[in-house]
Amino acid sequence: MKNICLTLAVVLMISEGMQAQTPEEKKELPPGWWLIPRTSTQIKFGGYIKFDLIHDFNPIASPDFFDVSKIPTDGSKGQNTNLIAKETRLFIDTRTPSKMGEIRTYVEGDFYGSGGAFRLRHAFIEVGDKWLAGQWWSNFMDENIIPNTLDFEKPAAYAFARHAMFRYKHNISEHAYFALAIEQPSTNAQAPSQPGKFESPLPDLTGRYRITKDWGHLQVSAFAARLDYRFTSGEKDEVFLWAGNISGQFNFFEKKDKFFYQVVYGEGASRYRGALSAAIDENGELKAMKDLGFTVGYEHRWSPAFTSLLVLNKGSVDNLAGQPSSAIHQASYGAANVLWHFTDRAFAGVEYLWGLLQTNNGENGIANRIQFSVKYSFN
Repeated sequence: MKNICLTLAVVLMISEGMQAQTPEEKKELPPGWWLIPRTSTQIKFGGYIKFDLIHDFNPIASPDFFDVSKIPTDGSKGQNTNLIAKETRLFIDTRTPSKMGEIRTYVEGDFYGSGGAFRLRHAFIEVGDKWLAGQWWSNFMDENIIPNTLDFEKPAAYAFARHAMFRYKHNISEHAYFALAIEQPSTNAQAPSQPGKFESPLPDLTGRYRITKDWGHLQVSAFAARLDYRFTSGEKDEVFLWAGNISGQFNFFEKKDKFFYQVVYGEGASRYRGALSAAIDENGELKAMKDLGFTVGYEHRWSPAFTSLLVLNKGSVDNLAGQPSSAIHQASYGAANVLWHFTDRAFAGVEYLWGLLQTNNGENGIANRIQFSVKYSFN
């Protein structure tokens, strides 16, 4: 209730300021932007409301999103229907001129928190298109090829992460740039049998190079990290993690269609998908796991009102001898949808989702889902 009251107070304040603007001030602002009274700061409120009707033809322990890692491999059967609006999203965006260039602040959240609570997705400060501090898409991933699925989860073996970071970006030319960042590390790994604790002595180091032209774009990125396990006795295991990522997009038919792809490989690449980056080998020591994942997809515009998407994804891990038999070995994901854009800001669509999970002992589990969604954007 306090959050709702605070939001209403801010909206009323901005609305009063908007009424105080002169006609000339209003004409100078881009559509959707308001000028905060007695400042040079422009502000914009936006987001969308999204409703999802989900039907699972097979058991899966993630009813709100299609997480392939949650598919059971015990041969169990069952169906489930779920209706949610948790992906509904709100954001506040500001732009302020300064001697160092435009300063941008951005805060965004959705309702995928515990029990449907509002949670933080993005929050950052960007100065002059060079420096960024806050939580944003990882510098290791390619945020411009996030598949437009109705499913909230996205492909299983796809580099997809939001991290707190400090990033520097440098434009090499009109069409190319590189960026370096230090990012929040993760201790998601299999612990040795001896008592102790995981430590992250250093932040993750990520880098990317991107070239963008009319035909599309190409990105090459990499990360390096260290993970420690300190035993109660005082000794520790140290693991070096790394991965590379090649991704991009090709535009067709006057940019109405696009083909996108991603290939990620490395020792600990699963770190950027929320999975385990290290496990136990035959000697009981902590080792990084080799991970390979690829994604391909095609988005087609049938007409101004209808679009479709097809995306396929597969990932595999070189399991270590000390992992349990239930550990993930391979995961595959497929999605296909048709969307009807019945207004400029809204669509209704249906999507078919398929997933396959294979564990370390060779057991398989399959899930099939149909999802119907309606979305309206108000920015």
